[in-house]
Amino acid sequence: MNTVFLPGWGMKGDVFAPLIKELSPSSYTVVEWERIQSVDCFRKRAEQALTSPSLLIGWSLGALVALEMAHAFPERVTGLVLIGGTSRFVTDDDYPSGWHPRIVERMKKQLQKHPEETLASFGASLWAEGETGDISLFMHRGRVEELAIGLDYLLTADARPLLSELHMPVLLLHGESDTICPPEAARYLAERVPNAKLEILANIGHVPFWTKTSECAYSIRTWGGEIDD
Repeated sequence: MNTVFLPGWGMKGDVFAPLIKELSPSSYTVVEWERIQSVDCFRKRAEQALTSPSLLIGWSLGALVALEMAHAFPERVTGLVLIGGTSRFVTDDDYPSGWHPRIVERMKKQLQKHPEETLASFGASLWAEGETGDISLFMHRGRVEELAIGLDYLLTADARPLLSELHMPVLLLHGESDTICPPEAARYLAERVPNAKLEILANIGHVPFWTKTSECAYSIRTWGGEIDD
């Protein structure tokens, strides 16, 4: 079975390299967000990768895209693994588990004025206190307009109305100390997706597949029935 990897905002697909090495999928596709020209490009790129029934592994923004793909093409999605995922990135009147839209709009403005500083600040916020990691090499730099389109996607995408209609198995892996997508966002998903399993990882931030690679791979493989628990 094929596995499709969907990276987060501003990230290259190579960010998944440690997890791919641990999982050793028989075949896989890594979707890239380079040369994005509109919000719909995220959905189109993911759709193009779903050429056969596949396991979708989405991280952060990629998890939101994965939810949309699972609803639009359920016959092509055998299961979902959502890492640091959410069904809506920004808050509204009845959804507090995200960023306020004003913060994202401010980030768009800061990208235009101070792109390097903005990306550095975002990169630092990926980790929990006590974690060490540097994935700056996997961030798209010098592509301010593309990054802004990614923020527009996060401002507008809303998979909440779709959740009750997703009947494939879903694994939610989420850091307890995630400040990008708070754990409440994962709990919201777990309560509304019929076949969801939630694992909260203690003292871990937004990139558990880097700091707890083996543990994440083990969770995915046992959940998928590849190995016994």
